[in-house]
Amino acid sequence: MIRTVLFDFDGTLADTLPLSLHAFRLVFQTYDKRSLTDHDIMSMFGPTEDGILAANLRHKGFLPQAIEAYYEHYRRWHPSRVRSSGPVMNLLRELKARGLSIGVLTGKSRRSYDISVRHLGLDSYIDASVTGDDVQQPKPHPEGIYQLLQTMGLAPNEIVWVGDSEADIAAGRRAGVLTFAAQWFGTVQTRQFETQPNGMFRQPQELLDVISSQGADSSADRRWLDWTLRIQAIAQTGLAYGADIYDRERYEELRDICVAMMAEQTGAEKPAVELAFARDSGYATPKVDIRGVVFQHNRVLLVKEKSDGCWALPGGWADVGLSPAEVAVKEIKEESGYDAEAVRLLAVLDKRLHRHPPEPHHVYKIFIQCRLSGGTASSGIETEDVRFFPEDDLPALSVQRNTAAQLHMLFQYNRRPEQPALFD
Repeated sequence: MIRTVLFDFDGTLADTLPLSLHAFRLVFQTYDKRSLTDHDIMSMFGPTEDGILAANLRHKGFLPQAIEAYYEHYRRWHPSRVRSSGPVMNLLRELKARGLSIGVLTGKSRRSYDISVRHLGLDSYIDASVTGDDVQQPKPHPEGIYQLLQTMGLAPNEIVWVGDSEADIAAGRRAGVLTFAAQWFGTVQTRQFETQPNGMFRQPQELLDVISSQGADSSADRRWLDWTLRIQAIAQTGLAYGADIYDRERYEELRDICVAMMAEQTGAEKPAVELAFARDSGYATPKVDIRGVVFQHNRVLLVKEKSDGCWALPGGWADVGLSPAEVAVKEIKEESGYDAEAVRLLAVLDKRLHRHPPEPHHVYKIFIQCRLSGGTASSGIETEDVRFFPEDDLPALSVQRNTAAQLHMLFQYNRRPEQPALFD
């Protein structure tokens, strides 16, 4: 169970790398009369800012003045060069809303870290931090991660670690923790990693998918869920076609066992699982979920679900008597108020193969692109808000219905309409 997310700072929680590079460039120009490129400066990274200057300033007699000048530039230029990231702030708010704690491990000095945290209003979200001043061995050594684990009372399997540099990824892998690369800012320290992370995020929202599906991503848990669904399908089919009374009793008992197993694996209440299973009869087949995909000015139509307060593409279960296209159009009208017409099939996906939370059904998802033909935005019985969102500022998603990775895939179809439909 994931309890905490640990972040690097520069290039991960805040787009402060350009500011740091600018401040260093001014200092080296002033005291060494050297013009350095971004690559020159980033090759010095590892120690704190004080350590970088101590190791690389040629005119050591000016070191105290150079250090003070760096922090003055950093403080002075911060308001104009660093802006709070909406997607990152949404991520932090959602993590706290889900009850997770947040830690920061940065190679920055405590002095520059405090300047940025105060300026960006991040201090209320961060529960613990370790800076370059607090460790003997900087990243890629895992000392800082170990220190946060001890401070926050965590085991390695209870955290996710996110950073943007080769040193970040190497530190996480050495510490034996789930390690991801963040590539959501324009300036990052590493684009190609020698040490392979567990995954890479192009958008902050994708981290929430990992958190939500952490139980489902465990290979052992995934196998148990698959086995439970298969046994339930055998029991359901046996009840549909079995005539022998003793066989039917055995199938009923199998279904009762599956209810208990499914409740344990998904966290759902047993009566809810029983109701879900009782509704299905006949030969067991996957259920079909259909989502209508509407783009307008490079923004995607999403509706806010009353059930969990999160956002999803309009959609729901396929209806008897309606084609998939008709279901997509109907769901868009009922959940968003807009009239639409189906344009093309984008994807047919198996939910088991994507980062959705576990559930008591095997589900295929069909994504159908539609275009608006009329109507106005209005919420429905199951929705409370209707909006269009750009790809770089997605809200908290209802991952039971759609993941950030799926939405990014759909935006790719919007950019490249010649792509063929995707299917699992």
